[in-house]
Amino acid sequence: MTLFESYEKQYGNLTSDITFKLGKIPQLNGSERTKEVRDVSALFDETRDLIDQMSLEVQEMRHDIRPKFQNRLECYRKELEKLTTEFKRPRYAARRPENRNLGISDDEDTLHEEVLFDTDMRAQLLSNTERISRTTTKLEDGVRIALETEEVGGHILQDLSEQREKLQRSRDRLRQADSDLKKSSRVLSVMTRRILQNKLLLITVVFLMVLIFLLTIYLVTRHPTTHPDLSSAKTNSSHP
Repeated sequence: MTLFESYEKQYGNLTSDITFKLGKIPQLNGSERTKEVRDVSALFDETRDLIDQMSLEVQEMRHDIRPKFQNRLECYRKELEKLTTEFKRPRYAARRPENRNLGISDDEDTLHEEVLFDTDMRAQLLSNTERISRTTTKLEDGVRIALETEEVGGHILQDLSEQREKLQRSRDRLRQADSDLKKSSRVLSVMTRRILQNKLLLITVVFLMVLIFLLTIYLVTRHPTTHPDLSSAKTNSSHP
């Protein structure tokens, strides 16, 4: 059972008591009638306080379900207004017909009724003042909570702004690092290309040196066989 439903149950009990007592008042006289009228007046004050509590509870509900409970609360208010109008009828006044048996005139009886009415009005005004004071206290608490919530929200926004600045700086550093990586990649590409060129040049030089070396060996080893006539001439000259 929700808090609003609990309030509804209390409201039903209070209005039932009011209706029951309103049915009894016309049949009573004297102090019993006066006591019953005051009890009903107190029940009306309690019911009005309960309506105020229900109104505050409705204001704290979610927006999607609030209209349904607002309609129910409005029905309760109209019902209470009807009971209040009925209670103001003369048949429920705290008069004392038995005073005539004691020799009290109609004027005195009317004056006595006015005094009782003024007493009830003062009690009702005091009750309304207390209810307004409680409502004011609740409103002040609500304003205080709203201010505290606003302050907390300001701190949260400030923290979010600082986090955003940190993220912005981190993104700038990442962009700079990416730019540096691209530059390093280009430098490495140039160095790799030069290494390949130097390697190819070295291979070419080595190949040429080997070729020259082999050619030299070939020419050196081939030199004795290239002059056979000179060798024969030297042999013939040594034998006349």
